[in-house]
Amino acid sequence: MRARKPIVGIPCDLRMIGPHPFHAVGEKSIVAVCDGAGALPLLIPVLENPIDIDEILDTVDGILLTGSPSNVAPKRYGGPAPREGVLQDERRDATTLPLIRRIVDHGTPLLAVCRGFQELNVAHGGTL
Repeated sequence: MRARKPIVGIPCDLRMIGPHPFHAVGEKSIVAVCDGAGALPLLIPVLENPIDIDEILDTVDGILLTGSPSNVAPKRYGGPAPREGVLQDERRDATTLPLIRRIVDHGTPLLAVCRGFQELNVAHGGTL
C-alpha cells in the first residue's frame, strides 16, 4: 500500500477575467507544492460563504498562503483607504484571516509568502 502524499491547501485569489469571476493560484505556487515539496496541492476557493474551517483543517496537512497582485484590505486592520488602483481581494481576506488564526491554534504547518505574510500579520492584530 502506497503512503498518501501530504495535502497542502492553497487559498485562491478571486480574479475577474472579463465579466466572469475565477478562483486562481499562480502556477509557480502549485508547482512548488507538487514538485518541490512532493505534496498534493489542494486549491481552496474563496467563496462568498467561505468553506467551513474545520472541514479544511480535517483535509489538509499544511497551508501555503501565496503572493498575489492584491493586498489585504486596509479596513481589515483599521488602515486608511488604499491609493487609487491598489488591488484588494475581500473574498480572500474573508477566507484566509479566520483560517490563519485557527491554523495557528490547531498547530497545522503554515508557510506565508508575500501577500500571505500580510495576511499572517493582519490576522494576529498587525497593520501594514
